[in-house]
Amino acid sequence: MEFLFLIFIGLLTGILSGLLGIGGGIITVPALYYLLESYHGTSPYLMHICVATALASTLFTSSGTSWSHYKKKAISAHSLKILVPGLLAGCILGAFATLILPSSFLRIIFGCMSFVLAIYFFFPNLPQFEIAPHPNKSLSFIGILVGCLSTLLGVGGGIFMVPVLLGYHVPLRNTIATSSVGTLTTAIMGTLIYLWIAKSSTHQIPFTLGFIDLPAMLLIGLCSLATTAWGAHLAHTLPHTLIKRIFALALMGTGFTMIFKP
Repeated sequence: MEFLFLIFIGLLTGILSGLLGIGGGIITVPALYYLLESYHGTSPYLMHICVATALASTLFTSSGTSWSHYKKKAISAHSLKILVPGLLAGCILGAFATLILPSSFLRIIFGCMSFVLAIYFFFPNLPQFEIAPHPNKSLSFIGILVGCLSTLLGVGGGIFMVPVLLGYHVPLRNTIATSSVGTLTTAIMGTLIYLWIAKSSTHQIPFTLGFIDLPAMLLIGLCSLATTAWGAHLAHTLPHTLIKRIFALALMGTGFTMIFKP
């Protein structure tokens, strides 16, 4: 049953990654939390394991998605050049912050952030973020915050990069494509840092490498590759409003389950 569940989560995260430019962590983190609780329930690092495993599995998903969008020539190189330095710095801050924050606190913060973003995206008549008429140096500073939250919560950064890039008036399809590459950046950096900082704290937990649950990471990551191209195709064919509301529903479900976890 656990095997089939992980396959389903992998296929779903692949679609969401291609469709929305996110790493799939909004689905993977809560799914792993409920699944791995039976294996690591007594560990004070349960949420940390979920976050690190979700980030590591995002390496597969975001790689496939980024390639799909690259072939469609939808990635904004100018935005990436400004964004990436901030993302890398933020990843370092976020990963180290997890060492001083308890698992239950990370879970509630994850849920609250997801729910707030869900409300914003579901109602199109709410005021739009207005940051600047086009990407500028301020995007790099925002990237620090995005990178920090990405590795802190295991979401790869897409759920934050999408509204931020839209606030710089980057077209939605270019936003989704560029966010995919940004997500790949945070996934690589976050995974490397988690492997380094967790090597001494999780040595007694079976089937883990640092904070990363290897079987879950491999199964979710590999299965997600099968559907990322389909999700990227949908991103270039579905109406913009529908894409935003799909994004919102995914976020809302995640927020609800994580906040109200018994």
